[in-house]
Amino acid sequence: MEVDAINALEGTSYHQGNRTVDNYLDSFQVLVSNAGYTDPQTLVVKFQQGLKVGIQSQITTMPYRWPADTDPDAWYKAARRIDQVRLANEAFQSVSCSAPSAALKTVSA
Repeated sequence: MEVDAINALEGTSYHQGNRTVDNYLDSFQVLVSNAGYTDPQTLVVKFQQGLKVGIQSQITTMPYRWPADTDPDAWYKAARRIDQVRLANEAFQSVSCSAPSAALKTVSA
């Protein structure tokens, strides 16, 4: 099991893809545990490599209070926060785009 987990973490099959950060993080933590990875910097590097590029970029370009490269929990928290905001925005956009706007309705004379 350890060798399989290490091999997965050395490839790209563990990457986030279309999963939410929560789903990605759950499977990531199982993999690193099975692989026996405990070094905080290694955990951050592997987690960062597997994140969607947009989320990873948002974290690394935060203007202040970005997570340290040796603080996996801070990375997990930042990624979750960004993903939650993204999901909320997508839900808002889908509702606001599908609902007719009262301002656009016209009354025929």
